[in-house]
Amino acid sequence: MERKILGAGAWTTPTIAVLIVVLNMMVPACFGSSEPPDGTENPEVAGLWAQADTEADEEGEEDAFMQDLLNESGAGAVPLNDSDDTEADDTEAGLPVRYEGELIGSIWAPNDYDDDWHTSNRLDLKGWGEIGAIGVDGRFRLDYQDLEEDAEAGADLRELYATTQLRPPGMAYADIVIGKKILYWGKGDEIRPVDRVSPQDLTALYFNDMNDRKTGRVGAFIDMQVNRSVRFEGFWSPYFEASDTPGPGDYFEPRLLGQLVDAGIAIDDEDEPDEWSLDAGLGGRLMLSLLKADISLYAFHGYDPSPTYAVNRLAPDPVYGLPVIPLSVNATHPRMTLYGADVERSFGSVVLRAEAAYQTDGAWFSLDWEEDPTLLLDTPSGVVEKDQLQYVVGMDKNDLFVRNLFLNLQFVGSHIVDHDPRMTASESQTGMTAYGRYSFMDSKVEMWYRFMVLFEDNDQRHHLEIGYKPVAWAQTSIGAVLFDGDEETTVFGQYADRDYVYAKLKLVF
Repeated sequence: MERKILGAGAWTTPTIAVLIVVLNMMVPACFGSSEPPDGTENPEVAGLWAQADTEADEEGEEDAFMQDLLNESGAGAVPLNDSDDTEADDTEAGLPVRYEGELIGSIWAPNDYDDDWHTSNRLDLKGWGEIGAIGVDGRFRLDYQDLEEDAEAGADLRELYATTQLRPPGMAYADIVIGKKILYWGKGDEIRPVDRVSPQDLTALYFNDMNDRKTGRVGAFIDMQVNRSVRFEGFWSPYFEASDTPGPGDYFEPRLLGQLVDAGIAIDDEDEPDEWSLDAGLGGRLMLSLLKADISLYAFHGYDPSPTYAVNRLAPDPVYGLPVIPLSVNATHPRMTLYGADVERSFGSVVLRAEAAYQTDGAWFSLDWEEDPTLLLDTPSGVVEKDQLQYVVGMDKNDLFVRNLFLNLQFVGSHIVDHDPRMTASESQTGMTAYGRYSFMDSKVEMWYRFMVLFEDNDQRHHLEIGYKPVAWAQTSIGAVLFDGDEETTVFGQYADRDYVYAKLKLVF
């Protein structure tokens, strides 16, 4: 799939500059500083600001990119750009933009799938600065990998947005954002049913963490801290960008697609919505604090960044003349309506959480037309739409048995409402995930293990990595990824011949 940089040039630097100037002319007196004003005398406002900063730090903690810039990640970690020393250095240097970056190179050993060595590499850059009362943030990625049949090198302007802060009466603050911004929804570990809004790069499957796979949405965003217990985030996006998923001939080619190609069925061009439309995406999140628990409610309506494959062209049967011979399939992006909620509560070093998403529109499932082509008489597309529920229940424990030992356990599941027995998907599916991490030698050595299993098909994925930091700005790692499953077309079982070990080098600056 072709990779786009912010809509193939639709949002250029001059365009963003004009937007910033227009904003500055519109409300120059209302723009607040990106830091709390000096001499704040109202303790309630100061407390709200501190709470907002804490929540921003928690979001930053979710971002693996920011964690990697620190010697040791944790709930108390402070991003580098919040350091007084860093800001002082930037001021002395007179740089208009502050920045940080991460360069990662990895090499994958041969396996049963092929005898070739493979590589996946990326350079991430993040910059931020101020133009008067307007904050400007950006994130850019260059990558090179030989996991795709056609594209090997790519570039992605993951984020570029301008932020201004208002102080409406009776409210702590309201941040207004215009540009391209990544949304982080949900509280689950790597499996987040509500986190379906931002496109992802899945060409390396799950080798990179979910937050590192994301790119932003173009649009207008608002973040309002109403009081100590209520916060609202909303966005409107007039631009659609699809996720980058593996296709035929790629290293992680879906087995079902490969079977279609082997059977002589063509893969037509992707049927994407118009890039620009007024209803490409609209959503919001309401965050509440109740009885020491953090609760969030979600809603989204727009085009699904993830594709659904459907029959595109049919030919008549040579004997009966019935249109039941599929000539091609293609990827489509249906409109979806998604509602969700999550809750999180801390009990000392133990954190309990739950998350669920209910999709009322846009959840399409394939019929088993490969076994029974007559199903295409009633349903020429070969897919049917159903409501679907997905959920996650889990817990975290810090310092389990010994210091610096972290454990996360989750139970995951899904259920298709009004299931059709002609569908290839099961009515219900359950599984679990586990993630353990331990660091020692003053956090210079870190090892972690992630495990995912789907019970019905014994579908499994294992990922183990051991890393060493000789200095604060460099880390070397070795790891292994293993797949298993009872069927060759299941989520992980289809890659049972693609177990691999790898070596990785990470540099931060």
